[in-house]
Amino acid sequence: MAMLRSQLWQQLRRSMRLPMQATRIFGCPRYAMPTNNRTTVAAQWSNYSTATATTGVTKKRTGKATATQQVSVESLWTQLETYYNQHSVCRLEHVDRLLQQLEKQSFDQSPPLTANQLHFLLGVCVPELLPVPSNKERSQLFRRIWTQLLRVTQPSISHYHTQLQMLRQNQLPLPDHRALLAEIATYNGSPDAELYAALLDVAGASGNMRQATELLAEQRGHNFPLTERNFHALLLGHGRSGNLAGVAEVLSSMLAANIPPSYSTQATCFVAYVENGQLEKARELLKQHQEQFNAPQLLQMLRALVLSQHWDAPLMQQLIAQLPRDIVEDADVPPAIGSLCIQLLHRGQAEQMIQLVGALPTPQYNENQSIDGYATLLLHELFYARTPLPQMLKFATELRQRGQNTRALELLTELALRRQPSLALDCLEALSAAGETLRPHYFWPLVLQQQRSEGESGVLRLLAEMQRLRVECDEVTLRDYVLPRLWQTLQQPRQALQQLDEVGVRVSQTLSHVLNQLLLQQQLTQALELLQLYPTRLQLAPLLTPLASLAVHARATKRYAAFAQLTQALQQRSLQRQEDFVGALLLQMCGPQTRLRQEPDSLLRFLHEMQRLQLKMSPAAAESLLHVAAGSAQPDTREAIVKVLQKMRQSELLLPPDVSVSSGGGSFIKHPRDMSLDELECHLIELEAKQLNTRGVLRRLLQLSVRDGRLERALELLAKCEALRVQISPGMLAAILDLHIKLKDVTRAQQTLLRLQKTYPGFQIDEHKLIDYAALLVHNSQLEEAKQLLRERAAQHKVNGGDYVIKNVWQLLNNVAQQAMKEPVPDSGHSLTFETFEFLRKLGYCQTHNALLGPVLREWLLRGDLDAAIAEFQRLATRYKHTPLQFELLSLLVKLSNGHEEELARFPGTTKESAQQHLANVTATVTRVHGSVNMNSALLLALAESGTETQLRRLIINPEFRLNHEQLLKNCEHLGQEGAVQTLLRLARGVRGLQRAIDEQRIYDMLLTQFAKTNNYEGALDLYDRLQADDELKVSQDFVRNLVQLLQVNNVEIPSSIALRAQIR
Repeated sequence: MAMLRSQLWQQLRRSMRLPMQATRIFGCPRYAMPTNNRTTVAAQWSNYSTATATTGVTKKRTGKATATQQVSVESLWTQLETYYNQHSVCRLEHVDRLLQQLEKQSFDQSPPLTANQLHFLLGVCVPELLPVPSNKERSQLFRRIWTQLLRVTQPSISHYHTQLQMLRQNQLPLPDHRALLAEIATYNGSPDAELYAALLDVAGASGNMRQATELLAEQRGHNFPLTERNFHALLLGHGRSGNLAGVAEVLSSMLAANIPPSYSTQATCFVAYVENGQLEKARELLKQHQEQFNAPQLLQMLRALVLSQHWDAPLMQQLIAQLPRDIVEDADVPPAIGSLCIQLLHRGQAEQMIQLVGALPTPQYNENQSIDGYATLLLHELFYARTPLPQMLKFATELRQRGQNTRALELLTELALRRQPSLALDCLEALSAAGETLRPHYFWPLVLQQQRSEGESGVLRLLAEMQRLRVECDEVTLRDYVLPRLWQTLQQPRQALQQLDEVGVRVSQTLSHVLNQLLLQQQLTQALELLQLYPTRLQLAPLLTPLASLAVHARATKRYAAFAQLTQALQQRSLQRQEDFVGALLLQMCGPQTRLRQEPDSLLRFLHEMQRLQLKMSPAAAESLLHVAAGSAQPDTREAIVKVLQKMRQSELLLPPDVSVSSGGGSFIKHPRDMSLDELECHLIELEAKQLNTRGVLRRLLQLSVRDGRLERALELLAKCEALRVQISPGMLAAILDLHIKLKDVTRAQQTLLRLQKTYPGFQIDEHKLIDYAALLVHNSQLEEAKQLLRERAAQHKVNGGDYVIKNVWQLLNNVAQQAMKEPVPDSGHSLTFETFEFLRKLGYCQTHNALLGPVLREWLLRGDLDAAIAEFQRLATRYKHTPLQFELLSLLVKLSNGHEEELARFPGTTKESAQQHLANVTATVTRVHGSVNMNSALLLALAESGTETQLRRLIINPEFRLNHEQLLKNCEHLGQEGAVQTLLRLARGVRGLQRAIDEQRIYDMLLTQFAKTNNYEGALDLYDRLQADDELKVSQDFVRNLVQLLQVNNVEIPSSIALRAQIR
């Protein structure tokens, strides 16, 4: 049977050297490809024209085959050929996609497919080779292929025979046979007996006895004798027209013509009886000629019985029992029967298909044969045909029970997980009921499907189902599939663990993974609360990497103490008490190419907080950290680190074996990735002097120069790299992009970004760089392009957002505010900056933050619309409980209330009275949000900035005026960092003699400390001169000593008045 089924394809390959041949399957000739193509004009069949092909029906079924992705005709042909060789049938999707591609192409040069290949496609349009479509759909597909054939060659007589074969197999009528004969005669000569026999086959197959009578008359006119084939066509024609008496008359005529009925004749009679419901006659006929029919005849009879409306299972079993053993005992369902089963499935007759396969004997496998390949094509087709789940399970279960395919249920489950996950849970349940052990990874596709369809509640329900099926989640399932898809649930970790425990996932299993997720999401506080609630012992090694990543966030947000508390809580719950968890963590935090390695001051802060909590580390880790600090720390910082590390040493602790330490010996040579900027510059000079390869150092130096803002030097290095044709890595391209962004060169930034995306399409640019590029686009009036860029990034990758990029988002919104002031207010009534803020928040780039709401308010101030600014301030305070630009707005309103002419000119229509009313409204709003004490502190600073000394003094001496001293001190420190010296001096003079507000001398010390941090000795001297000029003030001795220390560090000559006060000789 396999040989018979593959003969068509073999003849296609041999068609260049063999004459046309025909094979018989189901008792019907199937024509192969011709060797010669005689030139004829385009064929048109009267009412049944193949030259006017349509695609209406096939498009309905192709689904994914109509995708926009362009593929070559050659690859589509290869797909079709491969599928045919594997399964001996063709899929409609493959043929339709191939035709769609052909219909799009022009045949100006060489055609994509040869005439032989197109002829093969014509021969495919029969139920046996294309079982899924209906007869009408196959005929429409044939017309489309015929249209493509006309573009390549003129139809020959073999093509017309294939056309008639298609009509006969699909039981379709030929409306006007004379028109077709005339067309064939014009270019292929007079019709022969073979052509009339084929026409009579078509008439008989469609039950058109009137046309059959006309054809018989024409045959007699041509003196063509009647053959057994002609009588068979008449037998089938009478049977399909419902005239069984006519069948008997034809049999009598055969005897009269000395043509005794053969077994093929009896097979045709069987078909006629079955199709007319005469099952007893069919059964009697089969009994009379038992074991005498050959395989094609039996398959013809089986097809007629199975596809008729008169199903008879015992008769079907008798037919299968007479089939040759080499056909039915193969390692798979026989191809002819498999094609028949596919037809049944797509006709909604799954039960008949199950019975048909059930009638086949169990195959006998040898050692080299696969035991799970039986009926796999039919298992696939169950999903294509959208068969109801109970029938799917029944089919797979019976295959398993009969031993035809012992892994049928497993295969069905796998297909469900791939194709239709909504059915997979029932399949898994059936598999469990059959005694198979279910494993956690079977449920991975279901986790993804449940999260897409039902969200996090669907994932939890699936875990409950896993518990019901006695499947315990393993570590990989929890870490990689379940917990990453419970992001909202994990926002409340305590409740999350309870919910997971209710669905069978114990806290001891999930705590470590939940902590991992919280650390990755920078949820430091929630992680600490969880550790305090559950005293479960943990394996800490998997938490090192996410904890080191969290340290970056802790450094940026100055949460050193909270990070140290989290580290202490983790160490207390370690399973390995003698392992140096703290040292391993700090070494990972100070790894190569990390910011902390270049910032010893931040490292000192971490160490100080950990030492305060009595955390210890091994001597090896302490030595390695000391070596890290020695490379970049200032002498005083290095000394402080040495002292702290000395206190934290504990000799009993040992680093984990997989943690590497660096030696501090004299033979140690740093790798360029571990060098500071100055060390890299020296190393570059050495390499250039020795004429050695500088490419690696140039790359690293360029990246660090851009990161530290040395833009001019970065441009020089970029020029050197281009001159030396240094190979550009994706990280280097990202640094060059950052360079052009910082230089506000939008053209070159755009070119670099396109180059990066084209050269390294898989490289993911840092969020902050992408946001900075969007800010540059906005600065150049390209807001829509910036939004599209951010939208595409959010669609392609998960957006982290958060405090890490808050400064970048703030700059983007500031640029929007600057551009929006030039444009009219949107119709929505909201400012353009607010709409952009909401756009960024919904995409996940930011959350609501006081700093980010500042640009929203600033847009109205830039527009000069004070009324709208105050209204926006009140709306934001009510909605978000934030008071953006509080200090700036209060300072502005104080100026306006005092009649400041320049400021009044900025806001047309604003008067002193209206400004005073606005000031009252703003203070009331701040009081409602932050309380009166905090509002008083803010108002005090605003008066120090913009009010008069009298107003400031009057406010302070008011006994009912209460302050938040801690908040006021923080605000003063912030103003000192911003360089608001005049404001702080006025505040100091205002509080002089009144210890209830803030100590005057403390303000001066704060200013001096800020000058010392920035190494601004000139500002410090100017501050000292101002204080000396005030006769009522006596500068403290500590202030003078700190000033002298700053001057000495900068090698500045100390003025005599200062030296005298400090008692310096």
